[in-house]
Amino acid sequence: MARSSFDLYYQHGWVYLTVPRGGAGSSVYPEDVRNRMRLLGMPRVSTQRLRDALDAADGSPHRLVEWPEGERLTSTMTVEIAEDAMSATVTVSAPRRGAAPPTVDDLVAALARDSVVAGVDRTAIGKLLAAGTWDTPTTVARGREPVFGRSRRVEYRFELNRGKPYLELPFGRIDLRELNFIDNRHAGDLLAVLLPPVQPEDGYTVGGTVIPAERDDSVASIPAGENTRLSSDGSELTAEIDGNVRFRDGLVIVEPVVEVDEVDYSTGNIHFDGSVVVHGHVADGFTVEATGNIQVGKGVGRATLSAGENILLTTGMNGNGDGHLSCGGNLFARYLESCAVSCHGNLFVEEAVMHSSLSVWGHVILNGRRAEIIGGDAVVGGSVWCRKLGTMYDADTRVAIGVSPEIVSAYRAARGDLDHADEEVELLEDKIHRLDRAIREGHTDERFARARAQLEEQRAAASSRADALRRNVPALRERLDPSRESIVVAEEVMYHGSVVRFGTHEYRAPQSGSWKTVLRMSHGDIHAEGFDAHDPPEISFVEATEADEADAASSGTAAG
Repeated sequence: MARSSFDLYYQHGWVYLTVPRGGAGSSVYPEDVRNRMRLLGMPRVSTQRLRDALDAADGSPHRLVEWPEGERLTSTMTVEIAEDAMSATVTVSAPRRGAAPPTVDDLVAALARDSVVAGVDRTAIGKLLAAGTWDTPTTVARGREPVFGRSRRVEYRFELNRGKPYLELPFGRIDLRELNFIDNRHAGDLLAVLLPPVQPEDGYTVGGTVIPAERDDSVASIPAGENTRLSSDGSELTAEIDGNVRFRDGLVIVEPVVEVDEVDYSTGNIHFDGSVVVHGHVADGFTVEATGNIQVGKGVGRATLSAGENILLTTGMNGNGDGHLSCGGNLFARYLESCAVSCHGNLFVEEAVMHSSLSVWGHVILNGRRAEIIGGDAVVGGSVWCRKLGTMYDADTRVAIGVSPEIVSAYRAARGDLDHADEEVELLEDKIHRLDRAIREGHTDERFARARAQLEEQRAAASSRADALRRNVPALRERLDPSRESIVVAEEVMYHGSVVRFGTHEYRAPQSGSWKTVLRMSHGDIHAEGFDAHDPPEISFVEATEADEADAASSGTAAG
């Protein structure tokens, strides 16, 4: 007859015997149990007590004898509390032979001894013990972050961060075909809603310390602007017309959108209070002006585009010396050639900027296959990033970096005016000198004297203007202090003929060119260092997005 198995183990100061149900009688003998007890070093117990436990055979543990020394066989439990006291782990060693594994209550007690009394996950502890996950730190307690309470908040049902791929793609190639600044909605579409209030809930650490919840009792409201309708209770904002939804001056507006196939003699010039989408070309000599965004699907020639917000040229512009682009936001293009650009945001170009004049308040980033800046003049308030600056044919390529274009323009204008005034003074003095010589040679006609007096008066006025400009130029020069954050990156080469100015400091590329170069201001001078594609420098994009406007609008309309 096969003998039934039995469990003999130490737990909580006692030796226990468990006989499976149905294993009664002669199938397990007292001597079998006693032999195992002797092997494990357990104290002796009477034969009658063993028989009583064996005869019961009910699957329940039966105490046989106290054995304090058995504690040495049990698992050790090491508790670790996170630095912020928001979680705790336990590491349990495997029990030695003769000891039962710890119970869930044992681990809970061990956690309590180490002051872990809140957020204890008994289910996680049970899984740890059931799987026998020994000697492995396991998270078994978590605190709770407080829930910030607020009365109501606005949820916008349109994209607040459109057309900003550079925020997610660190100098990866921008696919202009994927950009779209126009978010067209129909009349009646829901644009924003007021969400229900959120009740504050205190948090706690695993040690039981309460983390008080903060509460914002301000009352948010939906910032309704032009061509939108706010519900009578102020909880929903809908569009009143078909058009592009966006933020303007902290308000949600729906602006009309003009969509045309081409801008040419069939449409004439476009001057529009809203956004303009041109699916095809903008022909030479035509003008597109919009208070919102301008998007052009194909090429632009000798034309003028002016946008209050962003300009997106899916291809680019060849202005032949008479193309003009101006925008209050960002400008995206595949290429720019022989044109003048005024961009108050950032300029992103895929392939090349050639023989153009740039005034950019933010950064100039070229990140396509070519990424070249060839010839021309650029004044950039932020940084410049390209693969190649200049050409192997030494074309003059000038970049002024780190100073706002209006400051550079004012300084250059003052210097030009001063040079012109000095030239005028010199010319008048030469004329006066010739008259003086004629008078010395005997020309006593009164007309010579009157002419000289008139020239002297003009010279005095010109000298006064020159002196005033001479006093003004140094003050403007002091404003040419470049930002220490601005850099110029030429991933491949900076050709001879390239000139980079940081304020009044100038760097000229050597005859052989400068390869893989990063220029920056350091200790009062321009410092050149190598470009490492594996550890590239960083450029910070600091600008307002529609998401920022939404936050500002919500806080601006709050009333305590």
